[in-house]
Amino acid sequence: MAIYMQSTIELKADGVERFTETMKEVIAIVEPIGWRLVTAVMHVTGRLHTGIDLWEMEDLNTYQLGLATLRGHPRFAAIGKVLSETIERETVVLGVRAGWVPEGR
Repeated sequence: MAIYMQSTIELKADGVERFTETMKEVIAIVEPIGWRLVTAVMHVTGRLHTGIDLWEMEDLNTYQLGLATLRGHPRFAAIGKVLSETIERETVVLGVRAGWVPEGR
C-alpha cells in the first residue's frame, strides 16, 4: 500500500531561492529510489514563505531508503547546510490514501 509524506516547511524569507534550487537536487536524488513528488505548493496567504510538499512512495521502507540515500550522497553536506540555513521549521507526517478520495485520483 502506498504511503504519502506531507512536509510542511516554514522558510526564512531570505532563503526561498536557495531552498528552491537545493530542493531540485534533493528531488533528483530521491526520486530514482522510489520517492515521487506529487506536488508542492507555496502559500500565498497565511504564513508566507511556507511550502507544502506531498510525496508518494511504496512503503515505509522506501521512506527510510530515501533518507539513507540522501544522507549517503556526496553532496549531502552542502545540501544539509543550505537546508539548515533556510528552514525555520519543518513538520513531516506520513499517511495512507483516505477512503473518501474518488477512484482515479
